[in-house]
Amino acid sequence: MELNDRIKSFWEGEAQVYSTSIQDELKGSQKSAWLKLIEDNAASGGAHEVLDTGCGPGFFPIILGERGYHVTGIDITENMISCARENAEAYGVNASFATMDCQSLSFRDNSFDLVVSRNITWTLNDPRKAYAEWYRVLKPGGRVLVFDACWYLHLFNEELHEQYLKNDERVKQKYGRPTHNHVDQAEENALSKLLFMSDKKRPVWDMEQMLSIGFKKVFAEADITDRVWDDFAREAYALSPQFLVGGEK
Repeated sequence: MELNDRIKSFWEGEAQVYSTSIQDELKGSQKSAWLKLIEDNAASGGAHEVLDTGCGPGFFPIILGERGYHVTGIDITENMISCARENAEAYGVNASFATMDCQSLSFRDNSFDLVVSRNITWTLNDPRKAYAEWYRVLKPGGRVLVFDACWYLHLFNEELHEQYLKNDERVKQKYGRPTHNHVDQAEENALSKLLFMSDKKRPVWDMEQMLSIGFKKVFAEADITDRVWDDFAREAYALSPQFLVGGEK
């Protein structure tokens, strides 16, 4: 099986778990926190047309759609898109959704004011190609905002891995669940050792890549944990803080 097909197959089985997860975010303070973070870092001219690459069950399309943006959400997995449509309808949001590989977009050049992505780039088998595609579909002056973390860097650093195991055990004792909680955890672990981004030091890698593609401005915030995560996430993912990296075309 090709790696991209294997990645797709894995995330098809995770859709319902992630759909349940965003329900908690939509009901809590994270909803407004994420919205503020995006709007604070969007281009000054506004963002009427937004593309969410790897939208999952629809968190960004919902919070941005409620704000009045027109959001197009894409995901490589049919099950994620199905969940996103159901969730958007439940919240009365009129967003557009399509099953599409974010590494190979069917949109025309210069189509979007803003491209957003959350916890997707680490799953890609060719993130360089993805960044080039996101640059292509951005309008001049538009921005891409990527939110992610070095989720599995510990697999390539023995000292970090020991810290991870200790923290994971503490989290299980306190919260009754492991740090990462997937339907197929064995496949998740196996894939994570193969993925291109897993051993990269980010967001430095991302900024260098954006500059090489042609973004005229790049910026990053190495740790946005306290701005957008709840108490569990802060403790569980302490060794892999969420970052923001952005680029302006």
